[in-house]
This record gives sequence, structure tokens and C-alpha cells, in this order.
Amino acid sequence: MLVFDASLAGVVSAVDAPTKTLATGGATSSGSFDGLMSEGAATEGNEPDDDAFAEILYTSGTTGKPKGCMLTHRSVALAAITVALGLSITRDERTLIAMPIWHSSPLNNWFGATLYVGGTVVLLREYEPRKFLETVQTEKVTFYFGAPVSYTAPLQIADFDSFDLSSVRAWLYGGGPISVNVARRLAERYRGNRFYQVYGMTETGPVGTVLYPEEQVAHAGSIGRNAMPGVDLRVVREDGEDAVRGESGEIWMRADSMMSAYLNDESATKAAFAERRWYRTGDLARLDNDGYLFIVDRLKDMIITGGENVYSKEVEDALAQHPSIADVAVFAVPHESWGETVAAEIVTKPSETLTLEAVSRYLEGRLARYKIPRLVYFSERLPLTPTGKVQKFVLREMRRSENGIR
Repeated sequence: MLVFDASLAGVVSAVDAPTKTLATGGATSSGSFDGLMSEGAATEGNEPDDDAFAEILYTSGTTGKPKGCMLTHRSVALAAITVALGLSITRDERTLIAMPIWHSSPLNNWFGATLYVGGTVVLLREYEPRKFLETVQTEKVTFYFGAPVSYTAPLQIADFDSFDLSSVRAWLYGGGPISVNVARRLAERYRGNRFYQVYGMTETGPVGTVLYPEEQVAHAGSIGRNAMPGVDLRVVREDGEDAVRGESGEIWMRADSMMSAYLNDESATKAAFAERRWYRTGDLARLDNDGYLFIVDRLKDMIITGGENVYSKEVEDALAQHPSIADVAVFAVPHESWGETVAAEIVTKPSETLTLEAVSRYLEGRLARYKIPRLVYFSERLPLTPTGKVQKFVLREMRRSENGIR
């Protein structure tokens, strides 16, 4: 059966394959949903091979061209089972999918896990703050996953407190951390400490780690210290040894839900995996004294200037506190003497202006001198992926060209 949005009817009509069709919000020649389900109950169907490919899901493309992750039927099923166990998803669940379902986490984790255990999925065509609140209230939603902004945006609605959100047992967020102040604010406004931070990669299914509700304030900004059931986790230093508390390293993960390979990219596949099928995430993390993981940078975004390591996220976090800055990205530009130098691309708030000198003065005392950007550029907007992540490789190439660097 092919289920599709009615707006894609023209595309579906070009599919040359015998199949039943069902359109959302539109007519279909194959009949109603209930009729198709009744008819399908008597159909034997074909059981796919576990190792047959089920999906090709593309990465977000923050460090370059998006890559197609090839996932088998077994991988997809195990991603659903893993998060169902990790988040205690049951047949009583009413899961709201308001984030784009073609992204790996909404599709394989929350949509897949809910269907696997026999729960109910509530689909929104697109996220809108008021519609989100209305749907949670009307459909008695129990489970929701979204980006942090999908929780903070509804707080701007004047009658937010009039919505009944008490049915929700788990509010999940991913794609970025939240600060301790935001964690406290969300718990207060959403009337309960039911928030979970989840971390994973498209390449892993996606599965990964969890920061649980009781950890949200005490360890705000962390991705947790425990991997999901069935997920192996390491933090590996540059010398190949495991990091200990107080050290940083690259996050490596291994799970049965991982991709088989990148589509038509043997070299990238080889680079992504270490011995014994450990997937190298490219995320650099610091282990604190309690064993909690904090993302400090992407490996490709770390800047080495004069032999010193600079984590771009640390510089971005410092700049983000400036009252005149709306958005910022920090990246490396080649330097003849130092190897690389720190550069910042800044978007100022409306009617605000800044200079390199003003930025440098602001960061003095907040960062070590070698971490302060020596180059500052100002733009109206940052280049973003469709999922809203900054494409630093675009900035690097643009500024290299402007400075005559090849």
C-alpha cells in the first residue's frame, strides 16, 4: 500500500507499479482507510528479508553535501524497539508527530516505536505553536518530540496557560541542548518535570543517549551519561584511548540499528567506521566529573590555531550572550603563520551595529586571548540546512575565497 499526501497525487500517478493507494485529506481510487484495512486483513503479503534495504535517509549536511544512510528492515525495526525500551513506550501511547516525518528521529524513533507497540500516532501536517497546543489538548497526547524552539515558541501565546496539557507524560527534545534557565522555565510553564533530552545520529538509526527528567536542571546542557538499551557508547581521545572523567574525545557508538553504508560513497563509509563497527559520530564531547557528556564541538569544526585547540561552540556560546547579537557561527580560516585563525560570522539584531573592536572588547576576560576571533564578518543571515543547522563549510569556503586562499 502507498500512503501519500493528497498534494502529491500528480507524482504518485507516475508510479508504474501495481499497488493500493491511500491519500491523506483527499480522494483515492482504492477506497477508504477502513475498507483497505478490512481488505488487507485477508492478504498474505510478502515478508521482506531482514537485510533488505528499507530506507535511504539523508544527513542534514552541516559539514558538506548530505549523505544517504542506507538502513535495512532489521535496522529500522531495532531503532523502534530500542527507543520503545529506553523511553518506556507502550500501547497506551498517543504520540504527536509535528516535526517533519521524513527526518530520521520522528520517523524511525517515535513514529516507528509507537506503531511497533500498538500505540496511536497523531500527525500534524506542519508545526504551528497554537495548533500544537490545541492538538495536545484535543487529542489527549501523551508523548511528543520536537526541537527546543517548539517548546519555547508557544510560551509567547497570551493564553498559553489556558491549555490543558496534563495528558502528556513525556516531552522530548533533541537537535540541541537547553540551558538551566530554560529547563526551569519549561518545567514551570508546562507544569511538570517531564522533559527528556535525546541524542542520536541518522547513521545509528537514530539511537543514542538520554538525559532524564530528574537530570534536566542539575546537568542542563548535557546529552546524558547513559546510552539507550542495546547501544554501546565510548568517548575516544585522539590517541585512540578511552577518555576519563574531565577529558574530551569523540563520541563513538555501536548498535544493531546502524546503517549499512552511505549510498554510493565507499570512502565516506570507510572513514565513518572504526574497527569492530564502531561508528565515529564526529561529535566531540567532554566527560564531567559525574560522567555526564557535554558536546563541545563537531570534530570538523574544531579550530587549531598556533597549536591550541579552540572549540567553536565555546566561542559561539560566549558571543550569543552579547545583547546586540541575534545569531553567530564560529569557524576556521587558514592562516600563514598559525595554521588556522578564529573567524566569526555575526548576524546583529535589527538596528544594532558592531565592529571587530567591540566584539574583541566584549570577549576579553570571558575567553582566553587565543580563542577570541581575529576575523569578524557581518551578514543578514547564516546559511542553514533544511533542518535549521548552520552550514559552516559554506562560510569557510566563502571567506577563504574572499581572502584569496585556495
